[in-house]
Amino acid sequence: MFKFIQNNMIMKKILFLLFFPFSVFAQEQLSLDNILTISDKNSFLKEVIENGYSEGNSTKDKIYYGKGFKKEKTQATDWAEYTLASGEFYFEQSNLAFVRKNGDCYYDVIVSDVKSKCTFIEIKEHTGKTKTVNFATYDCPKKSYNGDIGFAQVDGNGVVLLFSK
Repeated sequence: MFKFIQNNMIMKKILFLLFFPFSVFAQEQLSLDNILTISDKNSFLKEVIENGYSEGNSTKDKIYYGKGFKKEKTQATDWAEYTLASGEFYFEQSNLAFVRKNGDCYYDVIVSDVKSKCTFIEIKEHTGKTKTVNFATYDCPKKSYNGDIGFAQVDGNGVVLLFSK
């Protein structure tokens, strides 16, 4: 009986050691629940910092954060931006085709959650630096921001954007 208890304890320790590194090194993923808590600059900063983003080349008008920065912080795998004047923000996951092959696509999870938990409003246009893009927009319960959340795929990247009111 004592040998059984001893072996059982050893097995528990082995299992703990096998699974512990995964929980320690697992990176937090952005989720709809995270996005719904954003109401201002400070709550945006809390979410990006807690989700592993690093500060980029922010300006007096916009705050930029990214993941996987390359030289001089002009290229990243993921982006987050907050516009100070309007309170609008967006999150962009780059290269969805590649990310989906690795099964780590938080953009798809957010879109699925938005479609199942929120109410479709309309298609809205957003004009960026180089082109105008159509976004499906939704009104979500329990949101902290004033506006509608929209999503679209732009040049192979997944974008979740707040259309502020």
